Amino acid sequence: MLIMSADYEQEETAEILEVAAIAVRALSVLSTFENEIKHSQEHKTRIPRHNSVLSGQQYTNELLASQSEIRITECLHMPLAVFTLICNHMRKKNLLNDTTYTTVEHQMHIFLYITTTGASNRAAQERFQHSPESISRIFKTVLLAINTMAPEFMQTPTPNNTNLDLVLPEIQQNPKFFPFFKNCLGAIDGSLIPVYVAQKDAPAHRTRKGFTAQNVFIACSFDCTIQFSLAGWEGSAHDNTVLADAMGKGFQVPAGKYYLADAGYGITPQFLTPYRGIRYHLREQVVSNQA
Repeated sequence: MLIMSADYEQEETAEILEVAAIAVRALSVLSTFENEIKHSQEHKTRIPRHNSVLSGQQYTNELLASQSEIRITECLHMPLAVFTLICNHMRKKNLLNDTTYTTVEHQMHIFLYITTTGASNRAAQERFQHSPESISRIFKTVLLAINTMAPEFMQTPTPNNTNLDLVLPEIQQNPKFFPFFKNCLGAIDGSLIPVYVAQKDAPAHRTRKGFTAQNVFIACSFDCTIQFSLAGWEGSAHDNTVLADAMGKGFQVPAGKYYLADAGYGITPQFLTPYRGIRYHLREQVVSNQA
């Protein structure tokens, strides 16, 4: 009797487990079916995120055709003639090309909007009605094109550059500067460009003003032509450290020439900084310029 009772209990337990397994499978199927119905209903009622009447390309076309030089300059941060010249040069050199949905002008517009305003990818999505991937791809494409084109327009100082033997007209034609600065090529400085970095890298990039940035070294002539630039250093890096790295990566000052620099740099035969024993007053400079 005990053996029969044990066998009966085992069979009953097996039946219960089988029924439970069937119930679990049924619930799983019903849950999946319910999710599919819910997803289908959401898909039918989903409102597109980028649904502006004016697409990004249309916005660019409308801006360029506005005939308002002030508006165009405020949006592009350059005159329309300069913007058109850059776009045509990009197209001629095959650095940028029109696509099915974006022209070279539209791609440049997106790039300038992000770099001049510090806008995020999300802000650019809303402004130009593009997906995150499209904004990122266009920005990287234009950035690569500009880096490729840069050597054409950047005259790097070298000991063998005979053009630098000429006295700049901004110096020669100004009696306040000539002949005192006849060997001056321009000025150097570091520019703090705000950046977003990983949390672990934030302390090194944080500046004295509290924001994260890169310390970008720039050398330019008196007509504001950039002769050399170096990006990549953390915002907390000292200007002299960045300068030393720039000179190790191709920035050279021809013999007998020099650049003007602020007090953050050390005075050397190549770099002339303000004399620390003298206080310079802006009011005196204003009076001098009026003379």
